[in-house]
Amino acid sequence: MSYSTGEIAELCGVTVRTVQYYDRAGLLKPESFSEGGRREYGENGLKTLQIICMYKQLGLSLAEIKEVISNEGNSKKILLSVLAERERTLDEEIKRKLSARDSIKAIRGYLSEGAAMPKNTFFDVRTIMKGKRKQIATYVAMCVVGVIADAIIITTAVLWGIKGWWIPFAVGMPCTLALIAAMVAVAYRNLAYVCCECGKKFRPKFFEFFFSKHTPKTRKLTCPHCGVKNFHTETYSD
Repeated sequence: MSYSTGEIAELCGVTVRTVQYYDRAGLLKPESFSEGGRREYGENGLKTLQIICMYKQLGLSLAEIKEVISNEGNSKKILLSVLAERERTLDEEIKRKLSARDSIKAIRGYLSEGAAMPKNTFFDVRTIMKGKRKQIATYVAMCVVGVIADAIIITTAVLWGIKGWWIPFAVGMPCTLALIAAMVAVAYRNLAYVCCECGKKFRPKFFEFFFSKHTPKTRKLTCPHCGVKNFHTETYSD
């Protein structure tokens, strides 16, 4: 069965101009010509165009495709080598795009927290994202510890009130307080604050941190840089 340029282009989902371009590039040659001089392609031509389209979808250049097609004896070996190189290129592109995405997240974090952007344009985004993950992990740990502490207090208090078992409460309370104290220490180590006035990051003194008023994302502290006492934005500690 023979196909015209338009027919083979339609079967492979490309344009006639694309088929003509592959012809000029030496990738796809007609198997015969009609009486009017029009190009005609057979099943081999259709198969070749399908292979070219597949390789193009994989990201191979025309030069690479031509090398694979023209070396029938070593086509598999050449194709594997070309695909391995293409895979390495894609991995590098993915890393660059992930780095760009992390940069966007970091900048958005600075802007949403009202913090001043670092003076050094080439700041370490990976360090910033690591700090963000540490901040989130701290919040999760605080919630878990809070639930556990509440469960211990409620359970032991109920046992004391109903059964008269005061020993679980006497043992549970010190353990709960120790657990809460440990969690506060971890939070103090992992968290810092961004001044709402000067935009600089700082860590307060422990007792000021412990006794200060706070909201889920802010804490009322005195900035050591500009001296402003206000609710400053909570962020991660370096």
